[in-house]
Amino acid sequence: MQINKKQQNILDSLICERLSSSQTNLQLVDSFYNRRNGSLEITLKNEAYEEDEKNHLAYYLVKHPNGEILFYFSLKCGLLYDRLGEEENLHKLYELYCFLIEMKKDPSFSDEDGQTIDSILESIRTRKGLIKKDLERISHIKKAQILEDLEKESADNLKRVGKTFAGIEIVHFCANDACRDLWKDLNINQKLGTVVFWHFVVPILCKVRNLIGCQYLFLFAADTTPDELLVNYYKTYMGFKDSDEHGTAIPLYDYACKFLHQELNDIEKRRNLFYQEFNPDEEDF
Repeated sequence: MQINKKQQNILDSLICERLSSSQTNLQLVDSFYNRRNGSLEITLKNEAYEEDEKNHLAYYLVKHPNGEILFYFSLKCGLLYDRLGEEENLHKLYELYCFLIEMKKDPSFSDEDGQTIDSILESIRTRKGLIKKDLERISHIKKAQILEDLEKESADNLKRVGKTFAGIEIVHFCANDACRDLWKDLNINQKLGTVVFWHFVVPILCKVRNLIGCQYLFLFAADTTPDELLVNYYKTYMGFKDSDEHGTAIPLYDYACKFLHQELNDIEKRRNLFYQEFNPDEEDF
């Protein structure tokens, strides 16, 4: 059932602002508490304000109408890449290019095969990058050695990849356990984190996409539970998936976390669907 007017007014009464937009926030964060992940609490209280002020990370506070902090999240620019072709040097690309030219001469190939090869050749020629799904459609003859060479790790600090994809990372996503009762008293039939994501995070993503290219949203879920409760929460309520189709650089402090991502192409459509299905139908009970 669609969100009603009263619920919409309540959500619109919540305040979302940058942490460094007001110095009073320096005092407000002192009462922030999270029992599951103390490091997120410490980050908000110690280095977050300076990082936000310098625009190294963008920290956002979501506040109750009375001004108390219900939730905070942070965003920064990121990058995903296609894992195939990580050692994409000119020599190996030329070798692959010549191999595909020879393959195209094979009379047993269909028109569809020829079009696939043409498309890959054009990607190589214009340096647009190699896409894993296209490479997987190449004949298996000689393919293994060529791709194995392309996948070799680079010896220097430059990560040579097949194709890159612009993204935004959710770095922090954390509720204030000290104000859980304030959220419950609002009688919103949704989880706080879910509302924060669809009502506040997604509009920011949409604004960014109107200014610069951005294809993915991703995060590293710090989930130590046997049943992956947090991972399942992100997948069920926020639309993330844990496919390994693409790779990304992972910072040391996130090394034990699970990489999750989602495409942003239809994010506004999914946000509208969230509001349309805001209240469970009576027959669901």
